[in-house]
Amino acid sequence: MLPPFSTSTLLLFSRRLLNYPTFKLKYQPNVKEASVLMPLCIVDDKPSVLFTVRNMNMRTHRGEISFPGGKQDPTDESLEGTALRETFEEIGYPPQSIDLLGRYSAVPNKTGSLRVHPFVGFIKDKEIDLTRFNPDEVSRVFTLPVEYLIDRKNREIKQFRNSSIKYPVFKVPNDIQEGEKEIWGLTSFILDGVFRKIIPKHYP
Repeated sequence: MLPPFSTSTLLLFSRRLLNYPTFKLKYQPNVKEASVLMPLCIVDDKPSVLFTVRNMNMRTHRGEISFPGGKQDPTDESLEGTALRETFEEIGYPPQSIDLLGRYSAVPNKTGSLRVHPFVGFIKDKEIDLTRFNPDEVSRVFTLPVEYLIDRKNREIKQFRNSSIKYPVFKVPNDIQEGEKEIWGLTSFILDGVFRKIIPKHYP
């Protein structure tokens, strides 16, 4: 059975995230830095992960399921700060509401123009408000239980872009009406990698 997101479990996650893998992936010479936050939370007493659906009117990535994040700003003190700032701007959770647990390996965007640094955080709020988001960037916020995401029936293994790396694409339940019906690309790659680090016995 999956452990609850107790203080001791979150500390264990932090220790496991200290030893993350590195990947030899291609970047452009003028690569920019960016950060995302994979938000863990508790919904209906279930360990869960929060996702956003990108605004349907955006020029790129519209309707894609993603984690809060974006490019590093010159005023950001760190890459962690970028992830927290973007999370607040997109879904309204301030840094004091989030316990940063650690980070995962940096990965490129599709063109290699961005080096995306994933961070893992736990939203401490007892009630997760799915109506609190910036409509200019986000069309919807939703959560999925970790138990759903780790179920083999809900994921399919595919090749990651043109690399030799294989990764899962996660199915989205039918009741999530807006946006795409799969969690794929960077979001899925990060989700899979983090699960392999923090809950290895529960994620075959």
